Amino acid sequence: MTQGRDHLPQRDLATALAEDSPSQAAPVFIDFDHTLLGGNSTELYILSCRPHWMAATIDFLVRDLVPWRLTGLPHWFRLRDYVCCLLLMLLMPWTVPAWRRQAPALFAAQASRSVAAALAPIDAARCVIVSFGMAWLIRPMLRGSRWEGAALLATPLKPGRRAFSRGKLALLQEAYGRDAVAESTAISDSLDDRDLLLAARQGILIRPQGEAVAAAERRYFPLRYSIRAKYGLLHMLDKVLLVDFAILLLGTSRDLDDLMRHAISIPFLLLSLHCVYEMGYFENDMVAAKREAKPTLSQEAARFRDYPIQPAGWIWAIGLGVVGCLTAALTRSTSSLELLPAITAWVILMVLLRLAFHFYNQQPVQGRLPLYAVLQMMKYLPVFFLIHPTMMGVLLALSQVAMMWIVYIVYRSGGDHKTLPKEMIRALFWAVGAGLLATTGRYSLWGSLLPVGLIAAWCVLRLVKPRLMELAKRRPSPALTRAK
Repeated sequence: MTQGRDHLPQRDLATALAEDSPSQAAPVFIDFDHTLLGGNSTELYILSCRPHWMAATIDFLVRDLVPWRLTGLPHWFRLRDYVCCLLLMLLMPWTVPAWRRQAPALFAAQASRSVAAALAPIDAARCVIVSFGMAWLIRPMLRGSRWEGAALLATPLKPGRRAFSRGKLALLQEAYGRDAVAESTAISDSLDDRDLLLAARQGILIRPQGEAVAAAERRYFPLRYSIRAKYGLLHMLDKVLLVDFAILLLGTSRDLDDLMRHAISIPFLLLSLHCVYEMGYFENDMVAAKREAKPTLSQEAARFRDYPIQPAGWIWAIGLGVVGCLTAALTRSTSSLELLPAITAWVILMVLLRLAFHFYNQQPVQGRLPLYAVLQMMKYLPVFFLIHPTMMGVLLALSQVAMMWIVYIVYRSGGDHKTLPKEMIRALFWAVGAGLLATTGRYSLWGSLLPVGLIAAWCVLRLVKPRLMELAKRRPSPALTRAK
């Protein structure tokens, strides 16, 4: 190995081994995922789990919502994948025997032919498969192949404390010794293994084998596309939880009893709505954006081309809607509809929303302006149809729709919509509307002090949100303020 090089170019494996064949007495360390296997063993296992909805739920909760970066681990994604697979095994134990049955066929179908051909002259007994994938997933895949008897160094079922912080070099030096690693040949597709490739006598970096497919891109779950390919986690949490949910909850509650009862049913109804919205987002990205001169698409969107958003999105939308209607009926939240008419009305409204979004996506850019306001209105109208809002609640929803419409008009007109004081626009609309509404004599502010006060407090909190975020960013790190 040439010492001191500052980069590792990708090489053809067969050519590299022909130019410098491995020492007969030294081990050959081979990566597994995207090296021996033209895929990722963790993702293949998650994709194999049945039922899909249950596996997708566990995967989403563990790998999309938990902020693993906060652990401070340099390889936090290893811990994330380990916890996800472990929970799948514990909560869906039937997937383990199913995986053992199908794993050999998966490896036979997806093993890299070029890597296998290049390694054919090397005795498998000299080889060590080293991976940070799960040993209990990789070992069944090797059954019946020439690698069945090869040594495997991977993440065990009960990993040690340092399993998610060390690199492969430290792992192999502990298991085989520094001298063995220094005389070895190491093969990997990833620059994450750079330290091992540089420490080995011959380190060979090859191009990744197979397609990089993530289970999240092949299994539908509500909000996953919105989070990963459209807006991001923090934006969606703010948009769905702190805005849409807050408006619906405050807009339908007349007292604390309403708040508690509606807080049970509205989340299901809101998620049902967003399942239909995601279909529109997906259609907008994959179809409608092709007609725009400068479409705004994230790089992640292309990875979701095979995302099964239909019919999965409809199954989730109807299922969540039924649960929402049922909980609304049980908590006596619905206006006057019985359960079956409420479910029927909800499904009809979801179909109308989908048709409206489809029609919106078919229009040229300027033709979308009035339809955008309709789409914003449909975030609240279906819920308000089932759970009657207060007048101040309707005014709050109208203020949100108007604010979003103004932002959209500025955006489509080529202006800088990001500098608009969105929170102030919405708060002013609501405050002015509330003042005008009070002059009609049909609404008693004092008689509805709690809902009016809660809405006003929410508007104030939204107004000061940018300032609070700015202060949070300026707050010095604990390491800088620690006493010396």
